[in-house]
Amino acid sequence: MGGNCQILLINVILYTKLFGDCFVKRNYGVQFLGIGSALPSKVVKNADLEKLFDTNDEWIYSRTGIRERRVVDKDESGLSLALEASKQALENSKLNPEDIDLIIVCTATPDMLYPSLSCMLQGELGASKAVSFDLSAACSGFIFGLVTASQYIYSGAFKNVLVVGVDVHSRFLDWSERSVSILFGDGAGAMVLSSCDVNNDELLGFVIKSESDKKLDLTLTNNNVHFADLSKNIEANFVKMNGKAIYQFAVDVVPSVVNELLEKTSMKSFDVDYFVPHQANKRIIDMAAKKLGFEESKVVSNIDKVGNTSAASIPLAIHHAILNKQIKFPCTMVLVGFGAGLTWGSALVKLNLKSV
Repeated sequence: MGGNCQILLINVILYTKLFGDCFVKRNYGVQFLGIGSALPSKVVKNADLEKLFDTNDEWIYSRTGIRERRVVDKDESGLSLALEASKQALENSKLNPEDIDLIIVCTATPDMLYPSLSCMLQGELGASKAVSFDLSAACSGFIFGLVTASQYIYSGAFKNVLVVGVDVHSRFLDWSERSVSILFGDGAGAMVLSSCDVNNDELLGFVIKSESDKKLDLTLTNNNVHFADLSKNIEANFVKMNGKAIYQFAVDVVPSVVNELLEKTSMKSFDVDYFVPHQANKRIIDMAAKKLGFEESKVVSNIDKVGNTSAASIPLAIHHAILNKQIKFPCTMVLVGFGAGLTWGSALVKLNLKSV
C-alpha cells in the first residue's frame, strides 16, 4: 500500500503544473540559458518629432515616459535585428546554431508575409537542424512564445529552443499623425530555453488569455488589391488605436493576470524579485506596479530609451537591465504582456544567467 501511494505521489508531482484548468504532463523542466537583444542604429528623439507634427518633449514624456526610440534604417530589418539578438543569446548559452531544435519568432510585423521570418533567421544563423515558425500575438508575443516553447520542452519533443521577439513598427506608422507614432520603436530580444530535470524547472507558472477585439481598438490592416477593384485607391496600412480603450484594457488585465498567476503558484508580490511588464506606457507600468505592490526598485523598465518595441519589449528590458547591472542573480521575475487581439498573459520565471 505504501509503495503504491509513493508512486501515486510521484505521478501527482509530475502533473502539478496547473495552468488554466488542465494538468500538464512534464517529462522535463525548462531552463533559461541565455539572452540577447538588438536595436537599430537610428535614434529618434522627441525633439525630432517636433518637426513632423505639433508636439514637444515634455508633452510626449509626461504622457508616455518615452524620451527617444530606435527605428530601422535602409540597411536594417526585422531579420537583421533578430539575427543579432539571436547570436548574442546563443553565445551567452554557449550553444552553437546546430544545437537549436526549434526557433519561434514572435512578431506581428514580419519583413515578408512569407517566407516566415523564422525560416529566414534559421538560414542566416545556420541552424540546419531546427524547425522554425512565426507566432503572432502582437505585444504579448514573447509571453506566448515562452509558453509555446515550454510545451515542446516539457513533452520531450525538443531540447533547445530559441525564442525571439522582434517588431519593426516604424514601417507601419503614419509619421504625420501624433497619437500612435510617438509610442513605437523597433527592436529585438531573444532567449534560449533548454530542457533540464523536471524538478529544476525555471518556468514556475504562466497564464495566457485572449478575447476578440470586436471594436477593433488596435489594428494593423493588410489591405490588398482585389481583382474586381483594380481601379480603386488602396488605403495605407498604418497602426490605428483607440488609446483610451487600450489604456483601460491594460490597467485592468495586467494586475488581474499577475494576481491570478501568483495565486496559482502560491506566491505573493514580496516573494518576487523583479516585475517586468510590457513597455507600452510608463503610466500603465506605474499603475500596475502600484496595484500589485511592487516597489519602484523591483520594476524593470527601459521605455524612456526605446519606446514600445512590442514583442521585443520584455526580453529587451531584461537584457538592458542585466547589462546595466540592475539585476542580481539568481532571481525570480514576473513577466507580463498585453496587446492587440486582444491578448495578454504572465509568466513567473527563475533566472540565473551567469554568463551574460
